[in-house]
Amino acid sequence: MKNVGVVFSGGGALATAHLGLLKVLEEQGIQPTYFSGNSAGALIGTLYAYEYSVEDILEIISKEEWLSVPFQKLKEKRILDINDMFEGFKNYLPETFKSNNVFIAATDINSGEVVTYNSGDLKQVLKASVALSTFFKPVEYLGKHLVDSALLDNFNVAPLLDKCDIIYGSYAIPMTSYSTDLDSNVQQLLNRLFAMNSYQRAKPKFNQCNYMFDHQYLNEFKVLDKDKLNIIYEKSYMFCEKIFENVEVH
Repeated sequence: MKNVGVVFSGGGALATAHLGLLKVLEEQGIQPTYFSGNSAGALIGTLYAYEYSVEDILEIISKEEWLSVPFQKLKEKRILDINDMFEGFKNYLPETFKSNNVFIAATDINSGEVVTYNSGDLKQVLKASVALSTFFKPVEYLGKHLVDSALLDNFNVAPLLDKCDIIYGSYAIPMTSYSTDLDSNVQQLLNRLFAMNSYQRAKPKFNQCNYMFDHQYLNEFKVLDKDKLNIIYEKSYMFCEKIFENVEVH
């Protein structure tokens, strides 16, 4: 039996696109055995690895506030505490990693290095991975101060290279076109620069996957479009299904 791995980028609401790939894999009779992800991609991969169905995950992320940012609270506090939003992890996941087949990436803000975990305190590691560095305080874990790794590595394929016979990659953040309208909005301009940096760092690693699903068609959606999760899922399912129709998959 071949070991099958999936690599999921972050992307907030856009990471719902990974569910479309998982559903098509299911329909092809393909069961991933290893998962690597960052931020929302790590969240989705972890839930699936712990035997939640695609439909269950879509329902959970729609119900919980994990893929949104409380801007009023952010305005009041200037920076958010990760525990204010992600204590709900305890309702769905165990305290510690149950196996070593899930790899979650985060950035050590002191050393400036990406750190990958597949053991230890699962919920704390996952909180660190989803801690968007522009909104949340770093998460303290084992002497490190951790944030989302998207700035340095939003496509952490490395842990799977020596473990998997086949790797499916899914990158959820599109490279939207530049508009001069961005010049008048600092946050939008920063978002554009972030997306550009993230994609250019990730793209050279796409060819390390046997099959790559680059969701550039999602350019009408935004990272915080939590009210559009179902639409993103449906579009990603159709996109992945079409790719599978045109290639021989294993």
